[in-house]
Amino acid sequence: MDRASYLKKLRSKLSRLPAHELNAALVYYEEYFDEAGAENEQQVISQLGSPSVVATQIMADFALKDLDATPTSTKKNMTAIWLIILAILSAPLSLPLLAVALALIISVGAVIFSFVVAIVATVLSIFLGGVVALIGGALVLTEHWPTALLFMGVGLIVTGLGVLIFPAVARLIKKIGIVCVEVLASLFHKITKKRKGGF
Repeated sequence: MDRASYLKKLRSKLSRLPAHELNAALVYYEEYFDEAGAENEQQVISQLGSPSVVATQIMADFALKDLDATPTSTKKNMTAIWLIILAILSAPLSLPLLAVALALIISVGAVIFSFVVAIVATVLSIFLGGVVALIGGALVLTEHWPTALLFMGVGLIVTGLGVLIFPAVARLIKKIGIVCVEVLASLFHKITKKRKGGF
């Protein structure tokens, strides 16, 4: 593979980036090849790695930059997390280090996922418990109205509590997503560093 075909493949791999980001990335790597000189072209290609690896790292960097520049959303957090994980896994690491990074990502991801599911299940059970108590109170209203009022009152309180804590839980889950992105970003920056100069 020569410089032209490398840059062509890199361009096609980066086609999902905005035009200005794509052009900036290509200019950077063209200058990188220019600084190394034509005689070191193959050495630069072997040092950079495949166009797929470079493209994944560029996409992860863009996802992080885009995340900092614009308000975050759950969808954007998930996209950034997947791009960073792909970049970490495609980085030129030794097999044991790659296995450790993969195991760490999977185990931490499983713990965070379990935590989020537990929180959501708790809020849902509080809300549904209140609804069931409300319905139960309505059903016994004709038989014993004091018990029915008790059940309905408890049902209203618990349902209201579920509705009240829902926004706080949604903010907590969003914050967990942001923290996950930040932790993965710092891991990504420790593992993969841009290579400059050297020729």
